[in-house]
Parts: sequence; structure tokens; C-alpha cells
Amino acid sequence: MTATKVHRLLRYLPVLLRGRPLRGPARYGPFFIVGSGRCGSTLLRAMLEAHPDVHIPPGIDLGTTVREFRRFSRLPWGPLLRILLSRIEYEGFWDVGDLALAPLYAELAALPPDARNLATVVDALHRAHAKRHKPSAVRWGDKTPLSTPELPALRAVFPDLRAVHLLRDGRDVVQSFMAVSQAGLPHFAGLWLRHVRAAQAFGARYPGQYLEVRYEDLVQETRATITRVATFLDLSFDARMLRHHELGLQLGDVERYPQLQGVRQPVYQTSVGRWRTAFDARQIAELHRLLGPTLAALGYGVEPSQPGEPRTSPRAPVSPA
Repeated sequence: MTATKVHRLLRYLPVLLRGRPLRGPARYGPFFIVGSGRCGSTLLRAMLEAHPDVHIPPGIDLGTTVREFRRFSRLPWGPLLRILLSRIEYEGFWDVGDLALAPLYAELAALPPDARNLATVVDALHRAHAKRHKPSAVRWGDKTPLSTPELPALRAVFPDLRAVHLLRDGRDVVQSFMAVSQAGLPHFAGLWLRHVRAAQAFGARYPGQYLEVRYEDLVQETRATITRVATFLDLSFDARMLRHHELGLQLGDVERYPQLQGVRQPVYQTSVGRWRTAFDARQIAELHRLLGPTLAALGYGVEPSQPGEPRTSPRAPVSPA
């Protein structure tokens, strides 16, 4: 073996033994909007996207990306990059025209060895999307319910991340899911429980990096609530966040999915408490059996309710997380 080959092997040996790191010394300050799904997170994304300093592309399943990076991190840098970027290209997270990945691949492939980590790749990906779609943005965020149980893994990549958990009455979440999907009530009730518990567990462990926001507050006390979110994210208040529906924002997934078209309208409150008239007495009893203790702990009333009662808006205390 020549001296050159020995030198290359020794240089690559740490990667073979330990794999590539998830992050380097750079910090990027991303934020993640999480929740159960059907919790209003698309509305919050649209409002923040209206801020000139922020860009939030359609969400990527970054939890799977972290697992793939860990699995293949001993590969040479070029093949590893192709694995990571191929999910964007072929799994439909972004439209094909959203971003040309070949120039991004070339940029990342040329990184010096000490910059070859997952945080650098994810940051470059989001910044490239912002450069194409919103050049004014200086911060990027991510919005997908899939990230909720993945917050600890994402923090391993971005130790300075911030998480905004949009919490909504689980009964309204289940009703909203059932309006667009054939899966049954217990399935969606369990989904809401798992995501709420995962988000609050992260908040209990990292309280300074976690903000819990109620959907009911977002639609009823919109200015105060979005101001609180902006302050948490170190953003100045911008009145365009209250006029997101007037700006013709290109949101990608909203254009693809009819069930998300509500964000094109002014903020409305008619979805609060919709479960009261959408479910019959048997379904309400089942919801309270499955969700009652958690709803009560969160401050959502679980008094016996009859179908057809007027909708009421919960005024809940801040949860322990």
C-alpha cells in the first residue's frame, strides 16, 4: 500500500469507526411547529410565513432523515448525500419545481471534511429553498406533525432549536381527522394522546426551548397569541402575520390538499367546539372515555355533553409543560 493510500485510510478511519457527526460547532436557530395534526399548525405556519424574515417550506420527515444519516454515516460523503437528498427528490415532500437539487449537491459535496454533518445539510437545504422562494428570509422553520415525537432526535442535530406546540382540544382534532379520513375514532384519539404527551415531555425537559400555544387562543385572541409566538422565536411583530390570507402566499402543500384551504380565509372561530354537534352521544361518551383524563388535566371541560348543545370555547389554564 502506498503512503498516499495509507494517509487517506488514516484520515478516513474516524468516520469508519464512529460515523459522521450529527452536527458541528455552527448553530442555526431553527424552529419546529409541532402538534397532533389537524390542530391548526398549517394556519400558524401561514401566519409566520407572512413575516418577511421567516421561511417555512412544506414539512420534511426529518426524524427519518436523522435515522438514515445515522444508519449510513460511515459511507463516503457523496453517496451519503445522495441518499439524504433522494428522499426530497422522490418522496414528494416538495414539488419537483421547488428546488433544483443538483447545484445543492455540488455545493455540499465540496464542503471541507470538518463541515460534513447532518445539521449543515438540513440547514443548506432549507436556505436553498428560501433563496428560491423567499430571499428576504433569514430564519427557517419546519412544520409537520411527524416531528412531534422526533423532537429529542432533532435537538441532537440542532441543540438550539425551539419548538412551538400547537395544542387543540382532542375532540375537535378527532372530528377534523374523521372528516377527511376513514380511520376510526379510537385511532385518531390515540394519535392525539401520543403527540400531546411527546410534545409536553420535551417541554418538561427543555422548558426554555418550548412554547405551548392553544389553537383556541390563536383564533380567538389572534394578535396577542401570534405576538407571543413571535417573541418566543425572537421575531419582531409584523402586522402582515394578521393578514396572511391577503398575501397570496405560495405554501406548496396547501395548494395540493383541499382540506388545507381554510388557511386562505381570514381567521375564523367556527371550528372551536365543533365536536359537540358533529358527534352523537355514543361517540362523545367514547371520546371522554379515551381522552377524558388528559382533557381534564389540560383544562378542557369534560362535563357530560349532548349533541346539539351550543359550542363553547374552553378557557384553559396553562398546562404543566
